[in-house]
Amino acid sequence: MPRLVRPLALVAAVALLLLDLAPVVAQSSMFGVRGLGLPGRPLTPRSRATGGSFGLFDGESNLNPAAMANLRSVSAGFVGSPTWRSWKSPAGDASLRETRFPLLFVGGPVPGSRLGLGVSIGSYADRDFRLATADTVILAGQPEAVFDTLSSLGGLSEIRFAAGLHLGDKTTIGAGVYWITGSSRMESRRAFEDTSFISFRQTAELSYEGAGLSVGLTHQLSPAVQLGLLLRSDGKAAVELDSAKAYNIDLPYTVSAGAQVRASPRLTVAASGLFRTWSSANSDLQAQGGIGAENTLELSVGGEFARSARRPTAFPIRAGLRYAQLPFPIRSGDQPREWSISAGTGTRFAQDRAGVDVALEHSWRSDGGPYKERALSLILGLSIRPYGPGGRQ
Repeated sequence: MPRLVRPLALVAAVALLLLDLAPVVAQSSMFGVRGLGLPGRPLTPRSRATGGSFGLFDGESNLNPAAMANLRSVSAGFVGSPTWRSWKSPAGDASLRETRFPLLFVGGPVPGSRLGLGVSIGSYADRDFRLATADTVILAGQPEAVFDTLSSLGGLSEIRFAAGLHLGDKTTIGAGVYWITGSSRMESRRAFEDTSFISFRQTAELSYEGAGLSVGLTHQLSPAVQLGLLLRSDGKAAVELDSAKAYNIDLPYTVSAGAQVRASPRLTVAASGLFRTWSSANSDLQAQGGIGAENTLELSVGGEFARSARRPTAFPIRAGLRYAQLPFPIRSGDQPREWSISAGTGTRFAQDRAGVDVALEHSWRSDGGPYKERALSLILGLSIRPYGPGGRQ
């Protein structure tokens, strides 16, 4: 009879994550393997095409609740994003593909008021991967070759309820409440080169639950210049392992500021910065055997050029540049960084009651060492506005 091998504890399987593992199959980024994963970007294609610089002023993006007050009509839509990426690591190279739906939104003005309301579902962090390693263990005094894999499927999402209010002709304020939830379905497998040993698998589910609050502001400094500000706190997330409470993890504070300038009747440009205190999760992750987390800074600049002053929504030209630090290092002391360039366009039809927007984003990620990644993302958004304009500019 085959000899039975006692399954490894899940903790031992997760410890594989601390080694230099070779990618076999994966959907998400290699820089999303650690911590909570790769932070999501729940923005519309228009904002993604401008490097994210328009996000603070975009009422359909899941960023600044104050921008809800600037929606002119009820709007609903969703965003899909297939991504093609390639990895380079000491353990080998891989070419991968994934499809995500980073944003679903509905919102608009309250008739007869200065108020805009909306609800959206956005990506908070992605954590899909499958990693493998080969090793030799001693069983019954003999060396045996083993092949271990560790996979995760899932991530975290945020559900936001937001309201924006006009205080006058120049200033809007807003507030948003977030429910942060999600899970990662973990699976560990061990197979033996000697087929007289039985391979085995072990599964577990990590689930997350938390809440956040944000406040925002937009202000028309002059007819051509608009400023935006966001403050957000995500509190703590409770983590459960197979429905049993395991630990808490601190989530970051977020501060973002930006400016949008109407340089001419056909050209609008913007720049923004965003800072997150991910290091608040550092001790929590290290207590679970991870490397930890670091604060991140994002900088973006971009613009939109209307090909026609009479029809500014008819295939405008959008472009942007973005720099970002990533919060969860693969190796201790080496914080990953990302550069992205993006471009896009869009149009509205059916008397402006439906629209399609598209963006292409090319990203380069590296930890300054042997781990490198390139990704090409297509961001496609569909939206409808079933009623005519009823809000304020």
